[in-house]
Amino acid sequence: MTWDAPYPEPARIRGEVEGMTSAYVTALLERLPRDELVGLYAKGSAVKPWHAPLDYVPELSDVDLHVLVQDPARLDAAIGGLRGALDLQARAEVLYFERFPDPIHVPRPQLVALHALKDQPLYVPSVASTVRVLLGAPYPTATAHDAASIRRIDAASLLQHEDYVARLPWAVVDTPAKFLWDRLRELAWRVSPTGSRALSVLGLPYADAWGINRSTAVRQLQALGEDALAAAFAGFYAAAWDFFLSGYDDGAAARRAVLAGAEALDRGARLGRAALAD
Repeated sequence: MTWDAPYPEPARIRGEVEGMTSAYVTALLERLPRDELVGLYAKGSAVKPWHAPLDYVPELSDVDLHVLVQDPARLDAAIGGLRGALDLQARAEVLYFERFPDPIHVPRPQLVALHALKDQPLYVPSVASTVRVLLGAPYPTATAHDAASIRRIDAASLLQHEDYVARLPWAVVDTPAKFLWDRLRELAWRVSPTGSRALSVLGLPYADAWGINRSTAVRQLQALGEDALAAAFAGFYAAAWDFFLSGYDDGAAARRAVLAGAEALDRGARLGRAALAD
């Protein structure tokens, strides 16, 4: 896949991502006092280089925004409960469409409270090169996990979606193509880390496995002999692009994406199981 027709100009897509990021930063800071903020960070596929279309799929790939504050209670107060959260969302949306009245896509922001994420026992911070500091302190990269521990975490994580894949037939059998987008969203957050997790359990250092975009991960998997996983991983995003470009009318593309995503998760689980058995 290359950024040729029918794919849109990546610079325009990137500009829209930056626009949504800016809209949420503005909307959040209208609520949260600046001195309460430790750091605000953009990360993930929206920040990494886009060498090919599979590196970012409009409206499927998340625009990850992580916020770290002095006092988590103050962040909750700034959000303001359900009504306040909806008001903040509406404000960000207004700001986005003021800047992009006729966008190619509407980016999908995912606002995460980093203090809660850091408290999880298996949390491993992102590779610093995949994070952009929007405001505040440098992104915290300290971790108590060594290389072997991270590899075990990645191996175990590859196994955690087996029950989901087993339930997929009943999740799609009564789902008209119009509604398969919900299944693709469920798959997306599961499939997205599979390439990096697989590379990690195959022996790549954490920074190398997790510091790359999807197109590079595909090439690395192929170089390590994991052609079937590479094909399924890339195929999920290629089919999701086809679905997006069709205006979500191409049911066959959605079905291809579901099949490829499930295969990627299945093949990743096999690698995880083998790694934990060693």
